[in-house]
Amino acid sequence: MRCYMQIDNYFLELGKGYHGLMKFVADGMLGKLARWLRLAGHDVTYIGDLRVPANEQDDVLLERAKLQRRVLLTCDLGLHRRAKRAGIRSAYVESNDVVRQLVEVSKRCGQKIEIKPENSRCPVCNGSLKLASKDDVKNLVPATVLNAQREFWRCGNCGKTYWHGTHWKTILEMASRYNRIVG
Repeated sequence: MRCYMQIDNYFLELGKGYHGLMKFVADGMLGKLARWLRLAGHDVTYIGDLRVPANEQDDVLLERAKLQRRVLLTCDLGLHRRAKRAGIRSAYVESNDVVRQLVEVSKRCGQKIEIKPENSRCPVCNGSLKLASKDDVKNLVPATVLNAQREFWRCGNCGKTYWHGTHWKTILEMASRYNRIVG
């Protein structure tokens, strides 16, 4: 990811010592990055979730970034330049590797990206996740999962239920790779 000075100043201003979570809007090529940032608790609007016609996506991204005070994450150099000219905070992403993208975002924000279930957002819809009791999810998950797991989280928006299943190993491996790079 290559971020220009305009975005660097923004992150230095809001990132260093800033304990809140950043808000982003991501273009159609950054779906994986959007999901991982959501898992880390960041509010990320992903254009692919909005069902916007392709010829209108750039304008929608710029509008959302400006009106909602989000940082635009894009792989499109032309869009990045348009955002910059319009005074919209934007980061041009070059890397295709999601872990390296996360490293760059964390460096620019001055925050280590940590995936904690209690802080995570729904990777599918960006909704807030809330701890749910076994009783709350007993009709939503297989009995074997209900008996094997202690903690569950439900999305307040789409209703999807999460737990530390087999996918958790992949999440931990990605987090480990990220931590090896950032130190």
